[in-house]
Amino acid sequence: MIAVDCDGPACVVGEPGRALSDSRDMVYAREQATRETDAAARALFDAGAEKVVVWDNHGFGANLVFDRLDRRCEILLGTGFGRRFPLLDDSYTGVLLIGYHAMEGTSGAVLAHTYSPSAYRAIRVQGQPVGEMALDAAVAGELGVPLMLVASDDKGCLEAQRFMPWVETVVTKQGFGRNCAYSKHPAVAEEEIYQATQRAVARRAEMQPLVFDHPIRLEIEFKRPLQLLKARIRRRGWHYAGGLRLRTELPTMLEFRC
Repeated sequence: MIAVDCDGPACVVGEPGRALSDSRDMVYAREQATRETDAAARALFDAGAEKVVVWDNHGFGANLVFDRLDRRCEILLGTGFGRRFPLLDDSYTGVLLIGYHAMEGTSGAVLAHTYSPSAYRAIRVQGQPVGEMALDAAVAGELGVPLMLVASDDKGCLEAQRFMPWVETVVTKQGFGRNCAYSKHPAVAEEEIYQATQRAVARRAEMQPLVFDHPIRLEIEFKRPLQLLKARIRRRGWHYAGGLRLRTELPTMLEFRC
């Protein structure tokens, strides 16, 4: 399964003061995310994959130009699924993350955030700050499915390797700040994703599921008091942890809701 975000592709930097989805760069971002996803999908099919599912998970989940994907792909899209990596089970060989980004607060990273750029200052597991890549990989890991490849900016790739040193990475651009980067040409990034995907498949025996220690102690720190107040009302099983923080304990990452 290929999980796709739109912040990390080549030449995507967004617009100051806005989330990517609200910026003029979103038109290009969805097109480049589509091309990079297609490169990964073609590489998987060429390496012998029988089935490739593309999961569009940026924002409301309907961003890619779906008719430009390899026609053999199957597509998960929209919002309202019960968990991250919907329909994933232990029959899958691995997962890939295309267009992902570094966690909130990462210095020099392009469009760094953790799920919500406006709401969350940090998400921590067992007291350690984690970003979307590790959190999503841990959901797959609960099913015994390893993360095999990440395509992101240089800061995002370093973050992925810190949690999952076995993973193949493709640096699409070098981040110099939230809205500035030194990027590879889009076509070069696509070719590198194709090649790295084939390497990842060849190395699949080395890939490991990421599994957090159980029980999973999860904490969310919010940016504003009003966001904390709303979360205290809406999130059942979460407890006030001081400051702008809520905490909970989960038996499995399959129960994680961002």
